[in-house]
Amino acid sequence: MADGYRLLACDLDGTLLDSSGVLPGAVSDALGRAVAAGLAVAVVTARPPRDVPAEIRSGIPPSAYWAHGNGALVFRPGERRPSRQLVFDAAALHRVAAILGKAHPDWALAFDLLDGTVVQPGFPEELARHWSGVEWRGAVEPARPVVKVLACPFAPFGAELVDAVQGLVGSDAEVTASGRHFLELGPRGTGKHGVLAWIAADLGLHPAETVAVGDGLNDCGMLTLAGLGAAPANAPDTVRRAADRLLPSNDDHAVAHLVDQLLA
Repeated sequence: MADGYRLLACDLDGTLLDSSGVLPGAVSDALGRAVAAGLAVAVVTARPPRDVPAEIRSGIPPSAYWAHGNGALVFRPGERRPSRQLVFDAAALHRVAAILGKAHPDWALAFDLLDGTVVQPGFPEELARHWSGVEWRGAVEPARPVVKVLACPFAPFGAELVDAVQGLVGSDAEVTASGRHFLELGPRGTGKHGVLAWIAADLGLHPAETVAVGDGLNDCGMLTLAGLGAAPANAPDTVRRAADRLLPSNDDHAVAHLVDQLLA
């Protein structure tokens, strides 16, 4: 079965979706072929569930796992409630916000919740305008669980800044980035490498039996954990170096090419 691989874990933005945010028919069809050949499929994304439109979900096989918030929420196939849910402990969240505020007082923060996103004044409106359930306010009510903290440094950054912020917050958060505009801090235990291991174990698989494909810094962990890690041509150098296999770009249907290679 596909060279012994039994699970295909795919990033969403920049990988499954093209640069206009559309799931190409060729990619959707390829995922269907993968499932028909016996591969399990998982979509592993930084997006919250509410920000994945129906037209994208309808192009993903119904047997797929969905992991949101960089692995904070995991839905088994067909389930409406998460089988895995990780949120910030209130004390840890307070420490993280205080550390960021002291070290980088010029940064703006947003807080991704289970039911919306609280965006603090000063956060760039153009980054939040496509999110659903946005509330512009200064703080989050203690009773509302926080899935992820978004920190906007207002300047281009790379893996070095991610590592530096990880050093600041220590074990209170997992720091990564899915794009170039803001860092993403999740509860301890999140991260795409962890969710890939969780889904593999849920299926009774070893990580060596998995294939992972993604284009962001937040994908590097699962690319190195998987038996085969692949990156599209649009991925930055850091991500391409973490991959075992390079693919055409997302606009050239990277995942469809990967499926064809696996099933050849």
